Amino acid sequence: GGLPRRFAVVEMSATPRAEGATPFKLVSADLECEELRRRVKARKEAELVSVGNRKAILGAVLKRVKAIDKGGRDTRSVGVVVNRVRTARETHRMLEEAGYDSHLITGRMRPLDRVEAIERIGPIVDPDGEGRLDGMAVVVATQAIEVGADFSFDMLITECAAVDSLRQRFGRLDRRGAYFARTGNAAQACIIGPRTDLASKRPDPIYGDSAKATWKELERRIKEGQIDVGPLDLQDFPEEAIAARDQAPLLLKTYMDAWVQTNPEPIVQPTVDWFLHGMEHGRVPDVSIVWRWDRSEEALRLVPPRQAEFLPVPIDAAKSWLAGGDEVDVADVAQKSEVDEGTPTDPSKDWVRWQGFDKKPETIGAGKIRPGDILIVNPRSGGLNAGTWDPSSEEAVEDLGDAAQVAYRRKVTLRLDPRLPLMDSAPRPGQEEREDTSPRERIEEWLNQRLDDQDEQPRWFTQAVEKLLHRGFEYETVGIYEKDPKSGYYILSQRDSRTKKPVVDAATMDGSDGAGSMTGTAVTLSTHLDGVGERAKVIAKRLGLSDELAEDLCMAGRLHDVGKVDRRFQERLVGGDPVELTMREEEPLAKSLQGARGKWRYPRGMRHEATSVAMAESNPNVLNSAYDKDLVLHLIGTHHGWGRPLLPIVEDSDPQTLSYEFDGCSMEVSSDLVEGTLALDMTDRFWRLVEEYGYYGLAWLEAILRLADHRQSEEEAAQP
Repeated sequence: GGLPRRFAVVEMSATPRAEGATPFKLVSADLECEELRRRVKARKEAELVSVGNRKAILGAVLKRVKAIDKGGRDTRSVGVVVNRVRTARETHRMLEEAGYDSHLITGRMRPLDRVEAIERIGPIVDPDGEGRLDGMAVVVATQAIEVGADFSFDMLITECAAVDSLRQRFGRLDRRGAYFARTGNAAQACIIGPRTDLASKRPDPIYGDSAKATWKELERRIKEGQIDVGPLDLQDFPEEAIAARDQAPLLLKTYMDAWVQTNPEPIVQPTVDWFLHGMEHGRVPDVSIVWRWDRSEEALRLVPPRQAEFLPVPIDAAKSWLAGGDEVDVADVAQKSEVDEGTPTDPSKDWVRWQGFDKKPETIGAGKIRPGDILIVNPRSGGLNAGTWDPSSEEAVEDLGDAAQVAYRRKVTLRLDPRLPLMDSAPRPGQEEREDTSPRERIEEWLNQRLDDQDEQPRWFTQAVEKLLHRGFEYETVGIYEKDPKSGYYILSQRDSRTKKPVVDAATMDGSDGAGSMTGTAVTLSTHLDGVGERAKVIAKRLGLSDELAEDLCMAGRLHDVGKVDRRFQERLVGGDPVELTMREEEPLAKSLQGARGKWRYPRGMRHEATSVAMAESNPNVLNSAYDKDLVLHLIGTHHGWGRPLLPIVEDSDPQTLSYEFDGCSMEVSSDLVEGTLALDMTDRFWRLVEEYGYYGLAWLEAILRLADHRQSEEEAAQP
């Protein structure tokens, strides 16, 4: 199919598991490097501590932290790593109550909370820094620090886990060998094993039986009360001491044939769960929880949920929490379900399921929650403690909606909702009745006041205020209570400083026909088509695709939106103005005029991609220069995600004649495609192209055109 075959799978891990592979290892010549030798030769020793049960872990941790604290100032930072989020929370709370400077890091944190926590502990755990100089600090963590965390501790206390996990954890003990070089003493560690877990016949939900086998081997290796745990130690453990990797089933062609059909999806299709989480029964996927005070459709449209405020939680833990049930133990890695079915399905007003920009948030019961759902929850419901998942906490959670927009770096928003911090003095709708100022004047005055109070507000808030003032803003009124208009509040959205128009966010271009076109940027169809075509060609060339495929992507880009010439589509883009519509007959639009609103007379369910395909096929000369005509037509039809394998064709009760000129070739077609074979042709074409380019290759080519379309739309929105 002409696609470059230049990709290979490489396992990047400190604990490789690929059978038959030759892992990277150090040789004696490598140790001639002083820096590497210092790290590898740094001595690390651990003692084994057996405790009665999981609760006793807390007492064992406190006892050792106290002993370290009394032992002198050599130990500046202590890491405590446990296997469950609840244990981490309780340990952190216990250390704080005992008067220690304790910090908490888990994988069950919102990204913004995690960034803030890491900034606080940065000087404490920096492996290249001088460490803490004003006393000892303790960082309590879960498996979150096993991968991708460049932390270093002078002392490490860890709960027993599979040996490969312990290797990762001990990689955070005196990471650069600085402690050993500074003191001449081996960095000390402590491995705590709760007997109720290690003696249980029931496999652990997280590590199965591997932690038990690891503990047994550690007991065998202990000498004079210590075990070496340096970079070259903990090798040659029994296979059962390594965390089992769940086996995925054989990937059959019939499975792939079902999965690539995304619109519409097959009625019966194989589940992907086994391929994502293994065949082990009961592995549970995550849902994402977002805390927002205003969960209305309008507020979520103006300030959409962003990844920076998402908290990933196993679905069974989320269901139990929202239904008022007992806490389900949670780790940072995949685990088996520990909750029974039968969760209530009665809808609740305290949370909704967010379904994207083109659908209303759905009020559901806990029993209706599905894997992968994004749940928008009332902050009064609690659920966080010290930034980490805590279903027992009833303290109101901070709404990070606007902070997440700043982190997303697309557009800045501020909700002047009185329920949010710093908003108690913000102007409200209805106040202009008592004051001789406009809402914009009062908002600008308030924003300027906020710039004078920077020391009393978070950094993201100051950044948002500065952008709104210096780049301009739009404001909309959102009501809290429908029966009281004065209870509403303003939502501010950043404007482009050059165009003075609202910032266009590609994430809101949800694929609904018309949503991505109502941008207020007044871009002509020819300009947009040429821009997308050229951008797709550039991307293809940079990815190493052949000249032929690059030209086909360019052609698809130059044709993908020609179906928008439908007079009813154009009528919406000009806001229903008949004069403007007539004036633009020779130069139709791809993106709407600023402020365009009005009735949407385009037939419900009709897709402009379908008419674009029909127009491209209406004159055989249009595709004469194409290397693969089928590919060009397929890319046109799928640029919004439809057409895999069926494009929706609806009856048009008021057929229009659509015409457009392309490189000297006239295209003309009726908008009523019901009697034609376009849908069946697209389906046959899809399967031929799957065979030609492969399941992934065809999706890759589609993604190139779609990305080019998104980036071109964003650039057009920024033009003066």
